[in-house]
Amino acid sequence: VLYFLLVTYAIICLESVNEVIIMRKFTALLLAALVLVGANTALADKTITLDKDTKLVPQGWTVADDIKFKKNTVVKLNDDGQVIEGVLASATYLRPAGWKSLASNYYYVERSAPFFPPRFFYHPYRPGLVIPADGHVRYMGNKSVIFAKDGTVLSGVIDNDVILQLSDNGYGFVRFKNDNLLTFDTNGRVITGTLAEATKLRPLGWQHNLKDESAGFVEFKSGTDISFDATGLVTNGSLSKKILWHNADGSTKELEAKASVAFTADGAEQG
Repeated sequence: VLYFLLVTYAIICLESVNEVIIMRKFTALLLAALVLVGANTALADKTITLDKDTKLVPQGWTVADDIKFKKNTVVKLNDDGQVIEGVLASATYLRPAGWKSLASNYYYVERSAPFFPPRFFYHPYRPGLVIPADGHVRYMGNKSVIFAKDGTVLSGVIDNDVILQLSDNGYGFVRFKNDNLLTFDTNGRVITGTLAEATKLRPLGWQHNLKDESAGFVEFKSGTDISFDATGLVTNGSLSKKILWHNADGSTKELEAKASVAFTADGAEQG
């Protein structure tokens, strides 16, 4: 009987020790989880819904030239209360991430009062001024914009055609159509846009298509949504006319006009 009691007592003690160890492990895991959740919450961007058109400062701005964001829309803010993403209340001039690649960066404003006083006589002609835009582009109101950490615009719908130099390492400019989304990466390279005119560009895999005088260039149709890699080569777009494309493995593929084509270094796919 004494032996039985001693064994029973030992088992109870072992179970108690195991329970203590388990509880300690559980407590440690719980505390770690709470710390992780707290850290994520502290680092997470916050969002607010605007009840009226509201002046806010985009992230990365060191001078607070307030921009109005549209009422009844959601704005994403960083930890400092500056805007990461929001919907513009009206057309606004902002500097895109690719501003250094802008060409012919001017805008036109109408001028009237001093020259044709309305009470003196009427004249339908409204003179204007062409003013340097200093690397700014007009973005459409009622559309979302995304700001980079340096305060430039990564993504937004442009209100005028924009002409950009496609690559820092070569000559060539592309006109992008207004009323369409224009996006850049954080290094200022254009990623997506819509062509304002038919344009001859090199897609990925152009090196396998030097069989004729085209030098690997392909004409993409006006109005097509187009995307580029970091070097300025086309990764997706619609062609102006049918072509025969040579893939890396020596095979060929007919690419139809006016249908989106995905280009890679190995070949092209359509449909």
